[in-house]
Amino acid sequence: MTRKKVMAAILAATMTLGVVACKNDAKDATKAPTQQENTMEQTKETSSEASSTQAQTQEPTKAPTQAQTTAPTQPTTQETKPEQEGGIKKIPAMSPLKFEQSDALTFVQNLQIGWNLGNTFDAISGGGSDDLSLEYSWVGVKTKKENIQAIANAGFKTIRIPVSWHNHVDANFKINEPWLGRVKEVVDWSLEAGLQVIVNIHHDNEGAYMYPDYKHLENSKKYVQTIWEQIAAAFADYDERLVFETLNEPRLKGTNQEWWINANSDAGKETIDCVNQLNQVIVDTIRSSKGEYNKSRYIMVPGYCANPDFVIVDSFKIPDDSKATQKNRILISVHAYRPYNFALANSTDKNSTSDFSLLRYSDTSDIDQFMKRLYTKFTSKGIGVVIGEWGAMKKATPTGQDNNEQRALHAAYFIASARRYGMSCCLWDNHVFSGSGERFGLLDRKENKIVYPEILENMIHYSKMENLPTK
Repeated sequence: MTRKKVMAAILAATMTLGVVACKNDAKDATKAPTQQENTMEQTKETSSEASSTQAQTQEPTKAPTQAQTTAPTQPTTQETKPEQEGGIKKIPAMSPLKFEQSDALTFVQNLQIGWNLGNTFDAISGGGSDDLSLEYSWVGVKTKKENIQAIANAGFKTIRIPVSWHNHVDANFKINEPWLGRVKEVVDWSLEAGLQVIVNIHHDNEGAYMYPDYKHLENSKKYVQTIWEQIAAAFADYDERLVFETLNEPRLKGTNQEWWINANSDAGKETIDCVNQLNQVIVDTIRSSKGEYNKSRYIMVPGYCANPDFVIVDSFKIPDDSKATQKNRILISVHAYRPYNFALANSTDKNSTSDFSLLRYSDTSDIDQFMKRLYTKFTSKGIGVVIGEWGAMKKATPTGQDNNEQRALHAAYFIASARRYGMSCCLWDNHVFSGSGERFGLLDRKENKIVYPEILENMIHYSKMENLPTK
């Protein structure tokens, strides 16, 4: 599948309607990819070009009741110039913000910095006769316990394990035991390594399974309810270190509105309503499942295509969670590859750039604006937000060098900003290091080695609240 372009006319329309474009990068899943090929299936959300045209959301006029420190504001020329190469990047001093204290914000803060086991259990093509081979059909290596331990040793505190289920079920949506057992094995390794874990439904966005329109709604409800009944039962005795994420990027796949929807149009109202209903069915299913922890564990829910802007709209509804034994256990899930031209736009895109600069307002404002809006609606009020996917792909600079210094600076600013606004982030790692596709690899799973230590160093450093530079 080729990249979906959001044309200038549509962007102009979004300003009028108060809706933004949602961009994404998806690869053709009909061809079996191998490690480091650029044909890997990977869906991405971004709307940086669109969101940069919007007016920045104002800070709440009424301060929350209690304060919780974090840190960044808009940089000035004097304080944003990165003077060093390598090591910890210098970023602007950040003013602390105020939050309503809650267990949910504390929980999200403790997630700290996460890593995605990407293009692994979410793979849906290229496997052999045994469907367990799908695990390594896209990355070329089977996950080892040593890989998980390496992530924990590197300083990550959370692992997100994307899982596609629809190609491991029978006609009644019953998951085959070997596949579920293999997922459990990696979850167990992760918990043993001291990581908190997120498990989801990933590439199941198909008409026969889950598809967010009224035509497919009843079957979609049946599918997600059946799948989550089995997942919740399998993990019923796992404590709250295991988080369930209802859906990945629910969207009108295969249409010209897949990565952008006018929330005020009939189609927009319909699909957002369907996402709301599906989130509610899943939350109810988990809470009705056996096991004490299923009554209280945290559940992450996305809006349309996991774009931050589609949880900001009034039509997005946080599921009713009155069946839970604890209050405020719903977390908002978003994906953000911003600024788009640096983080996700491929070299074939005329607007693609390998450079990220703290001196360029458009680079930092694109990050600041969407985070500020999430803060205003959610985290300032004590509602937790997790950026389940983010990152910046490796690109060549005009001199032919890799842009790892710029990626490290981007990581420093992005992570510090997220922590300031009360959020935690999970880096997308699809195990791709070369080629012309989405090069988001960090851990070489064959060698069990971090390939870009300078990026890791800045992520880990700024994920710690005490390291945020405050004014």
